[in-house]
Amino acid sequence: LASIAAPLVQPWRRGHSSHGARRSGRGRVLVPRHGRSQQPLADAADGVDVMGGLPVQHRLQQDAGSCISEWLYRNQTDELLKGGYLFAGYRGIHIDDCWMKKDNASGEAWQADPDRFPSGMKALGDYMHTRGATFGLYTAESPLTCAGYPASLGWERQHATRFAEWGVDYMKVDGCGDVKYYEEGYKAMGAALEASGRDIEYSCSWPAYIGENESVKPFTEFIMSGCNSWRNWADIECTWGSVSSIIDHWGDYGAVLAPLAGPGHWHDMDMLVVGANCLTLEEEKTQLAMWSISASPLIMGNDLRKVPESSRELLLNGNMIAVNQDSLGQMGMRLANFTSKSPQQIWARNLGYGDVAVALYNKLGHAGAFELGDAPCPSWHTLRDGRRIEACGGGGGDFVLRRFSKEAIPAMSLTQVREACCDDALCEGFVVRVGGGRPSHEGRAALGCPRPERKGAADDAVDIEVRFADLNMFGKVAVFDIWAGKVLGVFNDTFTARAVPLHGAAFLRLSRSWSPPGDESPAIVV
Repeated sequence: LASIAAPLVQPWRRGHSSHGARRSGRGRVLVPRHGRSQQPLADAADGVDVMGGLPVQHRLQQDAGSCISEWLYRNQTDELLKGGYLFAGYRGIHIDDCWMKKDNASGEAWQADPDRFPSGMKALGDYMHTRGATFGLYTAESPLTCAGYPASLGWERQHATRFAEWGVDYMKVDGCGDVKYYEEGYKAMGAALEASGRDIEYSCSWPAYIGENESVKPFTEFIMSGCNSWRNWADIECTWGSVSSIIDHWGDYGAVLAPLAGPGHWHDMDMLVVGANCLTLEEEKTQLAMWSISASPLIMGNDLRKVPESSRELLLNGNMIAVNQDSLGQMGMRLANFTSKSPQQIWARNLGYGDVAVALYNKLGHAGAFELGDAPCPSWHTLRDGRRIEACGGGGGDFVLRRFSKEAIPAMSLTQVREACCDDALCEGFVVRVGGGRPSHEGRAALGCPRPERKGAADDAVDIEVRFADLNMFGKVAVFDIWAGKVLGVFNDTFTARAVPLHGAAFLRLSRSWSPPGDESPAIVV
């Protein structure tokens, strides 16, 4: 896996192009109790993971540039520069699981696979650094990683020292083992990284392994353990159902999560699948808008050599990046009068200079043609084999409770749930959790379900209105279209986005005042 990071970006001002109009992002925010300085959103918000079936071993000789190897990551580093991503602010390449020598025990002799990384990890890091990119790496607080490679349990100090010697700038630390060890292990790794002599950003997967309910997770412990960002929930899949379910989760827990996000400690919604050729262009816009409003790291999950030009333009959009990296550092959320069952939703984030970023999200189109029911979301059910499922899965309401009684669900199999999803026009998929493992998403497309026949209006595009008073904005408000890069006008009281496509989102920046061209006020991005 490769990751790309975006630095703290200064809000664009009238008269400035995106070129050179960014800050270095190297400011630090200290967290009590720990000596290591904590990086701001710029550093906690990283960029891209290469998804898909990249082989580990069997094609290495035939196609070294497409296997998990130093050749792949050198290629991605070159594309980072060539494609304009580095200049736009995507700073780093991150290597995920499978880089270790598999038959090598953890500990001081721990090393990279010599066949796939013959030059060694320090040489690879140096290659990235000389091109202006940062170097990200992966381990886990368990005996083995999730893919079965040697990990860091009990060896935190030695491994942190090794990471610093290699020039690592970012560490993703996964779980993959006994949850009971995580409190001790993640604290030990945080302390070891701080003592390593190198400023290494610390990304923790701890929260993703300790349940779905964000309101009971010990976020202050994550912060005091040195975590700069953390994965909260299910791994993203390259499907709209998965993306939609993550948006739902952040919407359901936004009021809990928002006060705990800030410089040096950010909630990570998981990587972007923009450019991975699994979403429509409108769905890609929605993911970028929601991740930016939620102040989530921008971590691309794609192969930079294969990103379509239309997706690349979205990823490089300076106005979108400016929202994500806004200097106020305040996480946005879904407005309180909407739920995950709402066919259309409004999300908002307060920005610097008094601006507000808004996403007008068309989740379900003309959902009036369907019976959403009164089933609550999120809602979890236990099946007969002990697996737990969250049946909202990015659709409207709980599809299992629409089709089965509560008494029947404990006797159901996973196969029956899959069949029920395929039969339900609103089911985009569902989330599955086995034991103490991380949740995973099963999307409609991956299940082989036929595309649902939409009854009612042939076109699911809808108009969505935002009332400025709901955003604590009054009087004249200037509306700027982030994707189009232009001011749409100055409006009183409300603004209506016309014909927002199904799964799409109008992405806007609102300003309380607007000045004519020539005024250098930063209120409007152009």
